[in-house]
Amino acid sequence: MFAVTYFSGLGLSSLEAFDGDTPMTELHDRLERFETLTAECELIAKLATDSTKREFYLRLSEQYRQLAVDMRKVIATKAAA
Repeated sequence: MFAVTYFSGLGLSSLEAFDGDTPMTELHDRLERFETLTAECELIAKLATDSTKREFYLRLSEQYRQLAVDMRKVIATKAAA
C-alpha cells in the first residue's frame, strides 16, 4: 500500500489503514476531505499577510494535495480489484 509521511502532528502519517475491507464511500469521503482541506489552505495562504504563515499554508496545501493523489490511487486500485 502507500506509506507517506507528512506532518506527523496531524495524524496523517500514512494511507496504509485503507485495506480491502474499507468501503468505497469512506474512501471517497476521505478524498473529498483532502480536496477541501487543500482548497482551504490555499485560500488561507492567499489571504495571509505574514510570509511565514503564507509559506506554511502553501506547504500544508501541497501535503493535502499529495494525500488526495494517493487516495485516488487507492480508490483506483480497489476499483480494479
